[in-house]
Amino acid sequence: MVSAWACENNLVLGQVKTEEKSNEIAAIPNLLDILDVSGNLVSIDAMGTQKEIAKKIIDNDANYILAVKGNQPQLLEHLQDEFRFSKQIELDKNEDLGHGRIETRICSVIADF
Repeated sequence: MVSAWACENNLVLGQVKTEEKSNEIAAIPNLLDILDVSGNLVSIDAMGTQKEIAKKIIDNDANYILAVKGNQPQLLEHLQDEFRFSKQIELDKNEDLGHGRIETRICSVIADF
């Protein structure tokens, strides 16, 4: 099951059931098809970090934050290089207790493209 969650409203906006022998990657585009995400920020965990999903979000006039993990080494290396050689980086750190563990999220923003 893939769900779209509105953080500010604490509300599930939509859900799509994953097909048998399938995964979230196939269900996310279907969920994006039924939602009006234009003008909004879509965040997806590392499973959904796919070119086709990013393109669908852009085509729907939305912005995105996609997680990148070590299982996509070339993409991770490109991002690390971009941050390493960029002119100015802003960092924001958020720590939260969830799912029985402490979750730390660090967001790096390149201020000058």
